This record gives sequence, C-alpha cells and structure tokens, in this order.
Amino acid sequence: MRARKVVNRVYRGRTYYRWILSIAPKEIQRLGWVDGQTLKTYVRGSTLTIEPGVASAPVRRAARSSTLEGNVRRRSLGPHQDPLIRLQSIE
Repeated sequence: MRARKVVNRVYRGRTYYRWILSIAPKEIQRLGWVDGQTLKTYVRGSTLTIEPGVASAPVRRAARSSTLEGNVRRRSLGPHQDPLIRLQSIE
C-alpha cells in the first residue's frame, strides 16, 4: 500500500491537499470490494481502519477523459468568456 499527498484545489491563494491510498487489486478482490463502493474509516490511536459502508449500488461515472476535457475547456476560457469573442480578440 502506498500513500500519496496531492493538491486537491487552490482557492484564494491557499492550497488544499488530499491523500490517495493505493491498494493492490488482489487485496481489493480478497475483500470483495467494488468500484464506487462506500467505505467508512476510523482512527484509533495511530491505526486507520477502513470498512465497507452502508450497502449501496456502485456509482456510475462518466468517462474520465470527457470530464477532464470539460474541465480544461472551462479553465482556459474563464467563467464568462465566449469562445467566439476570444478568437476575434486574438486576430
């Protein structure tokens, strides 16, 4: 298992982080966990315990590539810019 600290977002000059725990696929299979399953965590002393949460249907997600393209497109244009206006101003 590996723990990685990654930037979650930057807001008003402050950087917020999150942790990603990578667990080997064979361990996930042994536990019987599935993609999108809800998990509960408990911290007792210096031990982190992860357990299955309330049984629910796996969450269906959109394809990651289309989500990333949408985010990049939104960031590059800004919140209130029209792409046609941006092209005209470049010429």
